[in-house]
Amino acid sequence: MRLSQLMICLAVVTLSLPVLAQTPPDVTDLVGARGAGGETQLLSRGYELRDSNIVGEQRFNFWWKAKNSQCISVATAEGHYVSIQSVPAANCAEASTADQSPSATSSQHSNSLVLICYGAGTRPTVKTEPTYAWDSKEHKWKSRDTVHSSAEGFNGDVQIELYGDHGRIHLSEGLVPPINSGGDHGWWELDDLQVAPEVITAGYRLNGMNKPRLNVDRRSGHITIQGGTSFAGQCDIGNFGGGQRRF
Repeated sequence: MRLSQLMICLAVVTLSLPVLAQTPPDVTDLVGARGAGGETQLLSRGYELRDSNIVGEQRFNFWWKAKNSQCISVATAEGHYVSIQSVPAANCAEASTADQSPSATSSQHSNSLVLICYGAGTRPTVKTEPTYAWDSKEHKWKSRDTVHSSAEGFNGDVQIELYGDHGRIHLSEGLVPPINSGGDHGWWELDDLQVAPEVITAGYRLNGMNKPRLNVDRRSGHITIQGGTSFAGQCDIGNFGGGQRRF
């Protein structure tokens, strides 16, 4: 199979994949809205602001809707809502004591740590564009499609659960390539995990050729992931004070 044909196939596979992180239907119309107007709309729809973080030039606000126990992350850049995504309830500090989700269970472990990280990254993609080329047999210009690789940016989130000497990571849509091992409901096991006083490092296997590495600075909370896709963001859990580790 020629390279161009392979790239076209990959593009088709990408378009057919299910979305792993979705915008709740009651707020889809607010993506692109101005921040002030968006806040008014969120309040009128039963949401209340719970927390806020800044990553690079973007602000991430976390809104909670008690009626359906919905927590959302709203990314704001240049005064507009650029993305709205459903996120774990723990981000809105509303996880029920009866909740037996992985996050709730891990938080009860005597030597566990749960990190929620938000940020942005870039991923490889392919694009098809029409061009014209001279056909020497027909003696005229003819259109054809050309496929070329490029990179696109995305907003995303990562959840990391550590249990002593092992752990796992949950990835949002932008961090999962078209060809992957499937994971376990969006979770991948961490390998070569190192939890030191100042830094956390680990790897995980998305497929035979794609083995990203993550690095978390425990003082600043900054996370980076390097692999087929790059990602940088901020992680938080609980309270932290100046000069101390964030977690």
